[in-house]
Amino acid sequence: MGAAHHAGRLSPALSKKTNAANASEPAMTVLLSVEDISKSYPGVQALRNVSFQVEAGTIHAIMGENGAGKSTLMQIIAGAQAPTSGRLVFDGKTLELTGTKDAARQGISIVFQELMLAPNMTIAENIFLGVEPRMAGVFVDRRALLASARQAMARLGIKLDPDTRLGDLTIAQQQLIEICKSLVHEPRLLILDEPTSSLSEADSLVLFKVVHDLKARGVTILYISHRMREVFDNCDVVTVLRDGLHVRTTRLADTSPEEVVRLMVGRDLAEVQRVRPDEAERPVVLSVQGLCDGERYDGISFDLRRGEIVGLAGLVGAGRSEVALGIFGAPPPAAGTVTLDGRPVTISRPRDAMRLGISLVPEDRKNQGLVLGMGVGDNLSLAALGLGRLSRSGFIRTGDETSMIGTYVDRFSIKTPTIEQLVGLLSGGNQQKVVLAKWLASKPRVLIVDEPTRGVDVGTKAEIYALMRELARDGLAILVISSDLPEVLTISDRILVMRAGKLAGEIGFDEASEERIMALAALEHPDPAHPETKPTGYISAAKDV
Repeated sequence: MGAAHHAGRLSPALSKKTNAANASEPAMTVLLSVEDISKSYPGVQALRNVSFQVEAGTIHAIMGENGAGKSTLMQIIAGAQAPTSGRLVFDGKTLELTGTKDAARQGISIVFQELMLAPNMTIAENIFLGVEPRMAGVFVDRRALLASARQAMARLGIKLDPDTRLGDLTIAQQQLIEICKSLVHEPRLLILDEPTSSLSEADSLVLFKVVHDLKARGVTILYISHRMREVFDNCDVVTVLRDGLHVRTTRLADTSPEEVVRLMVGRDLAEVQRVRPDEAERPVVLSVQGLCDGERYDGISFDLRRGEIVGLAGLVGAGRSEVALGIFGAPPPAAGTVTLDGRPVTISRPRDAMRLGISLVPEDRKNQGLVLGMGVGDNLSLAALGLGRLSRSGFIRTGDETSMIGTYVDRFSIKTPTIEQLVGLLSGGNQQKVVLAKWLASKPRVLIVDEPTRGVDVGTKAEIYALMRELARDGLAILVISSDLPEVLTISDRILVMRAGKLAGEIGFDEASEERIMALAALEHPDPAHPETKPTGYISAAKDV
């Protein structure tokens, strides 16, 4: 790899075209220089002397495992945090930022992985928060605000009423609004931190079109992602971080996904293979029939068997997450039945589902899965405590609780200085592990996982896949909701596809492909030549599917 090296500097092939082969090429224009940046917190060294350069007009990927320091570095570049040492040089001038607004004024905008929006305000108010068009410099010009918002959303292909309350949108829609908001400032450097983590394939394509349009207009993009395919398809250069250190910066044309993975994790990563499901007859654990909430999903019927992993796919807004929440009683469906081990059950609230042995890992881990102001251990034991499994006569058995916490921290390889560490200070991947561990500690019989690897690095993703396979072998029935089609294909024994609030069909293991999933998810009339597809709104629980 001619453009690569292992020190904390950009390789010569990317910083100065010194060899004869490159003599005829135009010299690279450096927009941003990261020089010996370090950042430390009490007990944690997040970054250590990180140095590299970013070429103007490129899409520059930043990759690394969770906890490698990617988001911390991006926050420093965007002015959200100050470095402990080192400096940033932007367009030849040393940056001394006082905050994100100061960075935006100087041409640097960021879209954070965790949304920074006001849910009780409208879409338009969020997009132009702090820069609203005003009449006479005093009153907000509502007509101009809505018109400007429509224009800004059209740029991303967003077809929503700008007067809609933001909290009524899905996570994916909110993500697109966050990106839309960042473009209002016409940045010269745009930082995107895991922008597609909650987007469907279709929404991701819209985003990439905008990214390439921005690049064509001279905007430089710093792009954080764990998705190898989208990085190699869309980016020019990649910088790899590991354990707070700069490992390598190289052009993507000069490397491979396998090498980037090795640089990220420091070892070869075993390829995750599709595993053919056990053909043996397995009892139905969970059966739902005719579930309907009167608005977002209707006529949902399927069976989930012991030791089976069933994928639930579909475009964003198809109603997948709402079905999962309905089964969990948050809120319960308006009609339909839920049967557990052949016995009808009533689930009016999440506590009822928990007592019956149904657990839900939600899509939004920060707001629905964790208590960010509590420690890792306290979060991990919450579900078990709620079911009374760690208490006697009203008193917590602290010894048993500590032992259980230690067991799951080790089993999930959760990286935390201590179990008292605030869970909100962990990386996204380790937070996801805490949510999974919390629910598995409650000893469920049915596990529903919504977006299991959102914002998770390749190493942790492989660990989660292996864990889910192990749990299925142990007899757990698992329903997985994911917008990542390769993920659905990798871990599912069979796949259910939703479209517009209804089940559009079911695809067996042997027939599963991204094309067939998308045909059911997006087309009103899928190709009848595919016998594995079922009529819209109906799903079969036949053994041979």
